[in-house]
Amino acid sequence: MNKRLINSENPLLKVLSNHIIDYPTPVNINYAWSFGSLAGIFFALQLATGIFLAMHYTPNVDLAFASVEHIMRDVKNGWLLRYMHSNGASMVFIMIYIHMGKAMFYRSYTHKRKHLFFSGVLIFLLMMGTAFIGYVLP
Repeated sequence: MNKRLINSENPLLKVLSNHIIDYPTPVNINYAWSFGSLAGIFFALQLATGIFLAMHYTPNVDLAFASVEHIMRDVKNGWLLRYMHSNGASMVFIMIYIHMGKAMFYRSYTHKRKHLFFSGVLIFLLMMGTAFIGYVLP
């Protein structure tokens, strides 16, 4: 990249340079560190597909199954939306399990970072509760 662009006095280019181009990273970073971001991406997919599915879902004892059939048959690409949502839930938990395994391997629960680790465990437990409620919803 042009050295003049990086050392520019433009504040926007300085932010770009400091946070994208010249970002200091440790030497021991490997692909295992990307599973947390992948879990976040799959979680965002869950939110998006869940919102669109909720637009066509009827939370009534007598009509819930019929609304799922409506999503599968009558909504344009509703089958794809539902399958993305159901398979995305599995992918979220697979990525979280791998992410937590990495945290255990690198001993992230030690004294210095124990609050961060236990907040992640709390988020994991809340996600498990939400997934259970979502699974029994239809």
